[in-house]
Amino acid sequence: MMPILLSAADDIRPYLNTGPWYPADPAQLQRMLDGFFDSLPLPAGETAVRGIIAPHAGFLYSGRCAAKAYRALAPSQGIRRVILMGASHSRGFHGACVADYGAYATPLGTMAVDVGICRALAAKELFQSNRDTMRFEHALENQLPFLQKALGNDGYKLVPIVFGSLAKKEFEKLAAAIAPFVDAHTLVVASSDLTHYGESFSYTPFKGDIKGQLTALDTGFIEAVRLLDFDKYYQYHERTGITACGFVPIGVLIQLFKNQRLKCSLADYYKSGDLNGDYSTSVSYASLLFMEGGAGKAAAESIGLDRAEKKMLLELARSTLEEHFLEKSAASGDEDRFSAHARLKEKRGVFVTLREKGELRGCIGSIIGVEPLYRGVMANALHAALDDPRFEPLPAGELNRVEIEISVMTPLRPISDYRSIRLGSDGVVIRDGHAQAVYLPQVATETGWNLDQFLASLCAKAGLQRDAYQSSPTMQFYVFQAQVFGEKDSGK
Repeated sequence: MMPILLSAADDIRPYLNTGPWYPADPAQLQRMLDGFFDSLPLPAGETAVRGIIAPHAGFLYSGRCAAKAYRALAPSQGIRRVILMGASHSRGFHGACVADYGAYATPLGTMAVDVGICRALAAKELFQSNRDTMRFEHALENQLPFLQKALGNDGYKLVPIVFGSLAKKEFEKLAAAIAPFVDAHTLVVASSDLTHYGESFSYTPFKGDIKGQLTALDTGFIEAVRLLDFDKYYQYHERTGITACGFVPIGVLIQLFKNQRLKCSLADYYKSGDLNGDYSTSVSYASLLFMEGGAGKAAAESIGLDRAEKKMLLELARSTLEEHFLEKSAASGDEDRFSAHARLKEKRGVFVTLREKGELRGCIGSIIGVEPLYRGVMANALHAALDDPRFEPLPAGELNRVEIEISVMTPLRPISDYRSIRLGSDGVVIRDGHAQAVYLPQVATETGWNLDQFLASLCAKAGLQRDAYQSSPTMQFYVFQAQVFGEKDSGK
């Protein structure tokens, strides 16, 4: 049982965790948060945010990333409770620990704790209440100013939980204990930075192309989270040893949400090395949003690029190739022209396809988005021209003969029965062990294949037996939709 609180002063967790994390001066902290939030669009207010994953490093490093998620919150959503989950950075223990404070304080004011729920959780198996464990835990405290900026100080209560180590089977048990307190007016926040790379972190699984390999490592982790696939998530951690400090709270969040109809979008991702140029010691940051109306629904998330935005992306792909092949001056690096087009700065999976006289000449893309859409178009235009292993690299003399097509993807959605795939509407990713392959939605239309032909060809592309989609018990299927447009349609 939790100890009885003896005094009002004893009932408030003071903010002693400023300094290297965020300013102790209220005006300075408010200006910093205003700078993060004011540069982002206002939330549409149409889709309720049920969960957030956000980083907790010093605000100068990860503040922008965290703000990208918290900006999506709208007071009109009616959040009455915030279950705030982080991993202990200072004490080793097994299970979970809840707060016994009546309130937390930051330079921006106090925030009430739901003491009743904390006491109820403290009485459950694997839970405890210990002030020493909760003291100075920046994984929790660094989320509080963002909540205050997004939602104010009043109208909701906190349920702070710090996690220690867990056995695999215990993730679901702790999620089940928390689940009765998660309703339509509850926001679940999992606090975590991603990969901690470098000698000082005792994690150097690779030495070459550190920037690119860090991105690939983090991308695999993010993808498992977005799919709410706990087994995949756990196996990825076991296989790679990825040093995401919030592995446990994120895993509990996945178990909480795995059967709910939520869509997950990547709000932001970058590395400290991207900011200071030093990847020899680098920490990765990502923020993700879990929103109603997603993974369990057949309807695709609307991408909604308008004619002008599609034209900009096609011109960008063309100018990127001309800049590379013909050494022409191009505006591909001028990022200011995208400032008025928020959709072009969203992180989206995108493929670029090159065709010559109607025949495929190259197609490369990213299944999930880890960089702004316009940058993905630039990178994949070059990859499609130079790096598709099925074709010789495109020579400069062929550039004016190829037509460009772009496919912008919605997030992947797992399906349990491949027979639910809608040919011509769904793009498909298959995975079996380390084998993987993807077909864009337009492949079925262009080939005229039926579902069996489509999947047999996809299996062959992955290096599997053609009937693996039927015979392999470990085959996984994911679908997505895409907004597809090309120079042929726009009258190049």
